Amino acid sequence: MSILIRQGLIHTNDGAGTVLERGDVLIVGDTIAAIGPDLSAEAAAHPGIEVIDAGRRIVMPGFVDAHMHSNEGFEMGRYDNLPLEIWLSEVYPPFGAPTLTWREHYLRAMLVGIVSIRSGVTALQDDVINMAFTPDAVDATASAYRDLGLKGWLTASMWDEGFLKSLPFLDKIVPEAMKARLNALHTPGRAEQIALFHELHGKWHGKDGMRIILGPCGPQRCSPELLEEVAALSQAMDLPIHCHVLETKTQAVTGEEKYGMTLPAFLASVGCMTHRLTMNHAIWLTDGDMAMMGDVGASITHNPLANLKLGSGVAPVRKLKRAGVNVALGCDGVASADSADIFQAIKAASGIHKIGTHDYREWVSAHEVYEMATKNAARSSLMQDEVGSLEVGKKADVILLDRYDWGFLPLHDPIQQIAFSANSDSVQTSIVGGRVVMRDRKLALIDEEAIRSEISEAAEKFRRDYCPAMSAGAAEVRPYLDEMHFMATRRSVPAGHLPLRMSPSDAKDRGYPAAAE
Repeated sequence: MSILIRQGLIHTNDGAGTVLERGDVLIVGDTIAAIGPDLSAEAAAHPGIEVIDAGRRIVMPGFVDAHMHSNEGFEMGRYDNLPLEIWLSEVYPPFGAPTLTWREHYLRAMLVGIVSIRSGVTALQDDVINMAFTPDAVDATASAYRDLGLKGWLTASMWDEGFLKSLPFLDKIVPEAMKARLNALHTPGRAEQIALFHELHGKWHGKDGMRIILGPCGPQRCSPELLEEVAALSQAMDLPIHCHVLETKTQAVTGEEKYGMTLPAFLASVGCMTHRLTMNHAIWLTDGDMAMMGDVGASITHNPLANLKLGSGVAPVRKLKRAGVNVALGCDGVASADSADIFQAIKAASGIHKIGTHDYREWVSAHEVYEMATKNAARSSLMQDEVGSLEVGKKADVILLDRYDWGFLPLHDPIQQIAFSANSDSVQTSIVGGRVVMRDRKLALIDEEAIRSEISEAAEKFRRDYCPAMSAGAAEVRPYLDEMHFMATRRSVPAGHLPLRMSPSDAKDRGYPAAAE
């Protein structure tokens, strides 16, 4: 199948920043074959070619959401005013966690995939937190994205440290009877988890737009032996590692308490600190952490929606970029970000770094955020040679936006207007791998209204039948997590940046370490 996108305003996002005020994009199979002012002659060589009139469209590369948890798909808007570690006990409770059917996993991923496509996302890095350690969660998620036509880069999530070992001070706080219950919770050993990764990789990797990558949940939740094996697999198979690191001050304290070093230093000690590593969040970093990450060409995912919601802080994006770290943009899970709409993440990232300093040279621009949501996001999953820009030879992942949308009138700078004035309903058509997956806001490969009805029923069942037991399970450990949280947040950690760039005097008052300027 061939497609000619005809006479649109083309923002290629290539290295030169090429823009064609009126131009064509020729797609042959799943690849961009040509870009130019007028490709009608070239198109004539392809009988039966589909012509898409883009005279009223802005043509851009599809967005890449660099960090998502679709398994939270039925929990949007359920939580508020909870820091991460307490929030986690609600979303992933130690007691009362639901056992879902394959179809329920599928419908949760379908919800996230639909919202993603409708906001211009053509590839999604989905860190599927698989509490049951069975193939179903990842298998169903990959099936949903395949059916939508969405590219999915999915992790086989792993952890082998128990609840008490992954958080500081709990061993001193939790009563013996509760310790016994928590220690009795079953977590498969690393051999079983690695075997599950190989099973999923063998079934899905490189098929139907899917990639299976390595997802150790966080260094504090993984034994050194598991992380060493992950590092070896990453090197041998040239696979990305996506890992939650230093999202909160509690995690910074955990590194010092558990390993006597920062968590990035610990990752380096087990062989994970390479250009294949992406650290999700990466807020509570020291200057030494950032220098080490830049030296190896590591990445982070910046997730401002979730970090704001959970009060975690703000990633030091400017300092990371100066250090040579690749910064990608993600929505994060829909129980913390509460949306899979990438426009919302772009808007948050384009605004939040303008707070806290009057030196506007330090602010992060909309164009930088756009790079985070395209080329940098592709780089975080080692896909920069395939997607993230419109260039001959790259995969045909293309979105068409309505240039006469209210937010684009008048059209000053489409990228800045995506960040500040337009909304995701301006995305009209989406092409993934040369196949139209949404046309004029209507999903092309599924019956959207039929699946909406089924998703709605499953979501209501989740709220009615599962959420009460989840909350009850969380309540059993809440008193101990509260005490742990306040112990950790009062503890000093190695000096790094100040969340929200507060003044040194304010930082001292609030118990934060001094920043190295």
